[in-house]
Amino acid sequence: MKLPNQWHSFIKIFQKKFDSEIVYDIVHIFQDEETINERFTTHEFEIYLPDYIPVADDSGGQVAVISKNDKDTKVYLTSYGTLQEKEFRILDRDLLHWMQQKFPFDQKESEMTEMTAEQQAIFEKENDRLLQKVSQFPSLLNFWKQTYSIENLCLPENYPVVEDILAFQEGYAFSSVVTEKLIGEKAGDFKDSWLVIASNYFADPFFIDFNDAKENFPVYFAFHGAGKWTPIQIADSISEFQEILNKIFENRFDSNYLESFLKELASSGNEFWDEVYQNVLDMSDYTEEEQNEKSDESDWREAEVYIIDIGPNKMKIVSLLKEVYKLSGTEALQMSKQNRILYHKGPYKWIQSSARELESLGATIEIVTL
Repeated sequence: MKLPNQWHSFIKIFQKKFDSEIVYDIVHIFQDEETINERFTTHEFEIYLPDYIPVADDSGGQVAVISKNDKDTKVYLTSYGTLQEKEFRILDRDLLHWMQQKFPFDQKESEMTEMTAEQQAIFEKENDRLLQKVSQFPSLLNFWKQTYSIENLCLPENYPVVEDILAFQEGYAFSSVVTEKLIGEKAGDFKDSWLVIASNYFADPFFIDFNDAKENFPVYFAFHGAGKWTPIQIADSISEFQEILNKIFENRFDSNYLESFLKELASSGNEFWDEVYQNVLDMSDYTEEEQNEKSDESDWREAEVYIIDIGPNKMKIVSLLKEVYKLSGTEALQMSKQNRILYHKGPYKWIQSSARELESLGATIEIVTL
């Protein structure tokens, strides 16, 4: 059985983050072709769902399946007792994103938690206060003026909209309602003086400590979902971190350079840079066709995807905006009413998946090259 490419990409990352087939107590991830074939045969997928493969179950009757067709990356929910495509429910847009959400088997329609007028006022006041604080430090603002979205290496992919800096702290400093703060002073707590400046695909934060302003803000990283925050210093200053990201981005096609550069960063025993280094080692060599693509600089020009009409699937678009901008339900809903919404910025080649996703939901988009 030929397994789709997204499964191979997913399982590599899964096996780096987890050392067990059972995660979050009940989710059983099928980690090899033999296990998938066994489920496929035992439950007669060849008869009922020949175009799909099982990838995980909830240690009960529910099973997550994906298409054998690489063009369909969605994760679908069904049950071993009802293997019918017409009964599918969509769990997530792809396996990696499903993992980021901790493999939920009970996906529900997005619940838009409305803030009260009092909570909205508190949020706006806190955002203004934080924005004024951030604006005192040119090095922070300069970091966000030139960002690098680097995929597949655990490096930053998401950055805040500076004017809405507080929204980017959701899930770290506070819950979905700003009055429910998650900060504390005990070991493992998220500290009040920390500020998340970026996050990677897995929502792992990159952050600074305002108490380090005189040292030009050393940059820290921590693994999300570990039960406690354990800071790992990954750069001596925010400007140094930006230089590192620039070098990696500019040499993203040169595997020899990346291996040498990251090996040096990891040589001190830094857990984060060692993981990035291992990811580079796992990257397959570019094919001749990919090398030819490398020379096509137009693919790597900076570009932006704008939503100019959200289309018929309003709540799904709102849900995406909430996730991308780390907004509350109310804020995402308000943003969806804008005539032109910036959804994704990055190399032209990398924004294509966002464009396809939005168009599949019926949204009208515009791509602008910079």
